Amino acid sequence: MDRGWAGARIWIVVGASADVEWRAAVGALASAAEVPVGLVSVGAVVDDDDPARGHLAGVLELPEVSRLGLEQARDLVVALRQAHGLVLVVAPEGLLVPLGADGWTLADLAEAVRAPAVVVSGGGPDAVNRTTLMLGALAGHGIAAAVVTVGDVDEQMLPVRPAGRLGDEQWLDDMLVARAAVTPAVLYTKPAVSGQRIVLALVAVFAFMVLLVCGIAWFGRSTAELSITRDAAPVPVPRRTPQSICPENAGPVTVTRPDAATTARVDKAWQRIEAWLAAHAPVSAGTLGRPAPHDRIDALQRRMSVAFPADLVASLRRHDGLSAAFGFDLPPFYMPAALNGILAEWQANCRTSGAWDKGLVPFARTLDGGCLLVDQRPGGHGRVGEYFPEDGVSFERWPASVTEFLEQTAKALETGRPYGGHFRPRVADGTLDWEIV
Repeated sequence: MDRGWAGARIWIVVGASADVEWRAAVGALASAAEVPVGLVSVGAVVDDDDPARGHLAGVLELPEVSRLGLEQARDLVVALRQAHGLVLVVAPEGLLVPLGADGWTLADLAEAVRAPAVVVSGGGPDAVNRTTLMLGALAGHGIAAAVVTVGDVDEQMLPVRPAGRLGDEQWLDDMLVARAAVTPAVLYTKPAVSGQRIVLALVAVFAFMVLLVCGIAWFGRSTAELSITRDAAPVPVPRRTPQSICPENAGPVTVTRPDAATTARVDKAWQRIEAWLAAHAPVSAGTLGRPAPHDRIDALQRRMSVAFPADLVASLRRHDGLSAAFGFDLPPFYMPAALNGILAEWQANCRTSGAWDKGLVPFARTLDGGCLLVDQRPGGHGRVGEYFPEDGVSFERWPASVTEFLEQTAKALETGRPYGGHFRPRVADGTLDWEIV
């Protein structure tokens, strides 16, 4: 999972309970990072003598956010990300406690910025129970999570293997060490930087400064206090203007119910995948979600105002995403999304990208902002595509349907041959991973 966390440049840090010390985790993550790290602290002040501060390149403090909307909070986090290689977001009040205007929570903010979560599990008799509940809450929001422990925790009883331990025997898994992004030579060839991108980058620097000034001015009208320190030079990244291009419940939708032949073919592909996982990657096998009910799938199609392709409905009827935060990836690094994750991804892309369309239905996602989708626009016919905010939508290298994608995945698992010629299945500690070849 390290490649996904390395791609996600905003992480949420949350204690499994209110008495868990999150500052130790922030300090450890920041000191281990090989990129400049910024911190957004919602509802708490980071004092100058805080041990974590020495490892941070910038700090944005939001001690009072009762008048701050979710979109404003999201924009402030993204703005800080433009100047840092990694941004950590903390809110000591907790994951699901209402924080700002309209009652948004840290979980809502994590969804809005597509951030995974680092759960800090402390000592005490309820540590395992609280950590398990926290992981369940994050999974319900479609948020991937890793666990680090502080103090006396029975790690064998935790529902997932810890990715770090803080204290006398401190260590962090490689997945939690933020490094500068490296583009694999065999995967994607980025075009040369054009003059237009240089102009956009310069505009982004100006927009970044305007956003910070506006944020300070907004807080000046209330009792809130805002302080920011920046010791790292800003990295120019073009900002996208949020758009509302995907109206919900926009009219009658004839919901899709797959016929017997489609269901049988999708089920057969899943049975091949399930059989291979049971024999070779039992941990991954145990993370496949239960079937999604027909009525919930119908309701989601109506809310998104788009009929899903029949094979996607059949696949969701087999597995509603994952039952854990992560554990099984479709090739190469895509986590199947549950119904609530499909909606959250669709809403986020609709708000933030001019390249998105309401007829694109995401069904799997990575931790670096990308997703797999099916094209339900006129003439799309449910073909599988890939979307990244920086690159838009691409249908190259992807099959014509979800059914074909599942069948090709099953074949790669059964034969050991690389999917698409580049991604070979391998197993580590009972978990499926895809090795770049």
